[in-house]
Amino acid sequence: MGQGLDLRLRFTFVASIRVLIVDDHAVFSDALATILRTEPGMDVVGTGATVQEAINAARALQPDVVLLDVHMPDGSGIEAAATIKKERPQTQVVILTSDEEESVLRSAVQAGVTGYLSKHESAAQVVQAVRSAAQGEALIAPYMLARLLRGMKRQDDPGPATPLTPRELAVLRELSLGYDNEMVGRRLTMSPNTVRTHVQNILAKLKVHSKLEAVSRGIREGWIRIPQEGAA
Repeated sequence: MGQGLDLRLRFTFVASIRVLIVDDHAVFSDALATILRTEPGMDVVGTGATVQEAINAARALQPDVVLLDVHMPDGSGIEAAATIKKERPQTQVVILTSDEEESVLRSAVQAGVTGYLSKHESAAQVVQAVRSAAQGEALIAPYMLARLLRGMKRQDDPGPATPLTPRELAVLRELSLGYDNEMVGRRLTMSPNTVRTHVQNILAKLKVHSKLEAVSRGIREGWIRIPQEGAA
C-alpha cells in the first residue's frame, strides 16, 4: 500500500506584543489603548496613572513594551523606567510625553529607555513605534536625537579603553546616526543577524539596556564622535 500524503496544516504561532500604557491623563490613555487594541498582533494588557502603578503592573503583567509619560502625580516616569529596566531588562520602555526638555531626554536615555516620542506624533507613528520597540530598535525623532547629541560633552580626561571591537565600534557609529539594524547592515555590508549579534554584544559589554544608552556612553567616553548630522 502506498503511503498517504500528510496534508495537515502547520501553523506558526506568533505571540502578540503585550503593551502597558501609563499616563495620568485618562482620556489620552483610553484613546491610545483603543487604537492599539484594533491593531493586529497587539494586546494592551493594562493601563496605569502613577509611577507606582507602572512598576507594579510591569511586575505583574510582564509587558513587552511600556508606553510611559514623564510627569505623574507621585513622581517621574523616568524613575519608573529605571526600575522597570532594572527588574525586567527585556521589557522595552518608550517615553511618550509632551516634555521635550533636553535634561529630561538625557535622563530618560540614562535610565535605559528604548525610545522617546512626542505626544504630537500621529497614531500611526505610535503604532509603528510599539512594533519597532518590541524588536529592540531605538526610537527617537531626528530633531530630538540631534538635540541630545549636541548636549553631550566628551569628557576632557581620557576615558577607559573601549571594550568594543573595531567592527562593534563601526556598528555603534551607525547607531549614533539613527539607523536601524537593517540600514546598518546595508551600510556595513552585514546580514541583519550579524548586526543583531553585534548590538547584543555592545549592550552586554557596556552593561546598558538600550541602543540609545550605548550611543550616549560611546560619545561620553570619546569612543565615537558626535555626528554632525543624523539619518534622513
